[in-house]
Amino acid sequence: MISLIAAVAADGSIGNGNQLLWHIGGDLQYFKAVTTGHTVIMGRKTYESIGRPLPGRKNIVVSRSNIEFPLIPKYKKDGTPSNTSIEKAEDFIQLLKSLKRKKEEVFIIGGGSIYSAAFNYADRLYITRIFATPEKADTFFPPINQNEWEVANSSEIFTDAENNIDYQFIVYQRTDKRSKTK
Repeated sequence: MISLIAAVAADGSIGNGNQLLWHIGGDLQYFKAVTTGHTVIMGRKTYESIGRPLPGRKNIVVSRSNIEFPLIPKYKKDGTPSNTSIEKAEDFIQLLKSLKRKKEEVFIIGGGSIYSAAFNYADRLYITRIFATPEKADTFFPPINQNEWEVANSSEIFTDAENNIDYQFIVYQRTDKRSKTK
């Protein structure tokens, strides 16, 4: 199952200058809780903006560029096996097609061109709806067509005190199977 996870502002924006628009503690905790233990797939620029592999996840970076990754120890300091790994994929569409055949839920975590390329392959969307519009944005999430997606779950509306921004967690499930790319 392919899932996209993103924090999306009221105008559909998700980033500016390869950075998130806001750092909302509750959203970051939600992201970690939902994706830990799963495979996360990101573009090279997203990986570079994070600056390291996300712990507790298999990290796949989509890039045609030559990119070096840090060595990840096979064992944690306490002697237990590490469940963090990182690898590179050059052919994103072929990767998506191979993942569609598996039952494991994988998460696309950005950036904008990766979301756009993966959108028609997605089965589920984990959206943190930000009830604000940024002053400046250069990256946008694909529009969610209500004929193809239904709300499977939604949270109450929270307020991030640090940024004085309201936000809500919404999970969409694809309903129109005919629109999915095989």
